[in-house]
Amino acid sequence: MKNLLLSLLLLMTTSYTASAQEGAWKIEKAQLPNGKPYEGALSISKIGNTYDVDWKTSAGNYSGIGLLVNGKLFVGYGINSAYGIVVYQTSPAQQRLQGVWTTSKLNGKTGTEIIVGKNGQYDVEGKNADGSPYRGKLMMQKTGDTFQAQWTIAGQTYNGVGFMSGDMLVIGYGFGQAFGTVEYLIIGNKAKGRWAMGGGSQLGTENLTR
Repeated sequence: MKNLLLSLLLLMTTSYTASAQEGAWKIEKAQLPNGKPYEGALSISKIGNTYDVDWKTSAGNYSGIGLLVNGKLFVGYGINSAYGIVVYQTSPAQQRLQGVWTTSKLNGKTGTEIIVGKNGQYDVEGKNADGSPYRGKLMMQKTGDTFQAQWTIAGQTYNGVGFMSGDMLVIGYGFGQAFGTVEYLIIGNKAKGRWAMGGGSQLGTENLTR
């Protein structure tokens, strides 16, 4: 259990040494899940162990918070100030996923979380960024290309949407449906992206250039 979580943290630490992803980016080619194209630009800035992302596009303006893991930037976005991202490392041999998470309110800090269960029903044990523990429940349902998620922790409900990225499950979360998840694979001055919005079953695409 500890080894998997340590591996994920080490991947994050190694990736943080690369700063080429910071700064201004232009959307080179993008489309909504319904196939409609859009254009725009975004900026990325490193804050502690996380990344702030701000989009200005013809499809709307959004802000996000991200984690860089193994060359991929995973971002949870929203249109208000409450959103986050969690990256779970999966293990096919175990019904256990171990994750690292952050929110727009943590100023670059991260928490950790372990979920155990099957058939979309999970028990949650985690630690906040300040080290305090928490417990809760998580429900997940596969919907087309995405997963819909709902956490119940300390009487508070959080909704999320995510997808698989190799052996990682990434979920962006927030309140209502005004949130989503983005994955960018960054290679030099290019980035290949895909994304999901809250409640959606299909993915959009977003490729970047500098």
